[in-house]
Amino acid sequence: MSTSATNEIAALYPSPPPYIKYFSPENVAKVEELKSKGESLSSLGNDLEYLVPPPVPTQGHYRAFGSIWQVKDELPDLESMGMTQLYQPKEIVGGKSSSYQDKIQELHKLLKSLLLNFLELTGILSLDPEQFPKKVEHIQTILVNIHHLLNEYRPHQSRESLIMLLEEQLEYKKREIQNIEQVCQDVREKLKVMISGGEEEAGGRDKEAKEEEKEVNGEEKDTESG
Repeated sequence: MSTSATNEIAALYPSPPPYIKYFSPENVAKVEELKSKGESLSSLGNDLEYLVPPPVPTQGHYRAFGSIWQVKDELPDLESMGMTQLYQPKEIVGGKSSSYQDKIQELHKLLKSLLLNFLELTGILSLDPEQFPKKVEHIQTILVNIHHLLNEYRPHQSRESLIMLLEEQLEYKKREIQNIEQVCQDVREKLKVMISGGEEEAGGRDKEAKEEEKEVNGEEKDTESG
């Protein structure tokens, strides 16, 4: 079988587990009946024990879809993975827990070591090319340590990203509140103008009505005197 065909098979969605055949309607009904009666599900037959979910793991690791996952999501150190760790663990730096400033200093050291080893590699290739594998291995170890040290920054990066997101949301809400207050103020001013304009118009109408009434009264008096 070719490599491409093997990769295609490995990339397929995993097949259902073999114990799926025990999840028949009859077995599901039996388990529900036992639950309703309050009976213990710890001692069931071979056909029914697969219908009882396993307890939630609290320590160690578990397997899901062919991969192993740690219950406590933490970054293991390089030594536990069988690799050389060039920088000091956080519990040993100065006898205290290392801060992110200490990690920055360690990154600077590793970057300088990487540059130095690269220059040494170019010198080895020009003098004795057969000696390059050992130096390439050193460079690979430095790069792995840099990558691992950057991964230790992930919790700090997550916190800072969350802080930035919350600050952006806070500023956005403040701007929205200011816009709403400005619109409310504009509406109040327009209402005041409309109310004052209505009062002036009503006052003008009253004045005209009084003048008309005076004219009518004057005409009536003239008629009576005539």
